[in-house]
Amino acid sequence: MRSLLIGLLLLTSAVAAANVPAVNGFPRDPDSLRALDSAQLRLVRRAGAQCWHHGQGGFGARGVVARACVMNGTEAMLSFAKDPVLKSFSDALPINARYNEYRPAYYWQRLVEK
Repeated sequence: MRSLLIGLLLLTSAVAAANVPAVNGFPRDPDSLRALDSAQLRLVRRAGAQCWHHGQGGFGARGVVARACVMNGTEAMLSFAKDPVLKSFSDALPINARYNEYRPAYYWQRLVEK
């Protein structure tokens, strides 16, 4: 029974790995990256709004608690989304841009393959 379970887990991970569209788990064309950037920014903004409504501060707050709340909320939403492509894109962003709702577009533009 245990070997069957391990085999099933390995098969599931192999199927998930086969569905990854490109290097590092996300596509590198401009249209796809723009869509991933928009989706990730929506999650960051939603996390900031939830933090603000719960009294932790939000986007404009400069405290450690507010930043931690936004970071934790964003990561929780990424895990609940169960989208490995979006998670890979988010992980590829630098930490100073990953949780910044006002980040410029050149972060996703740097990831475009030429």
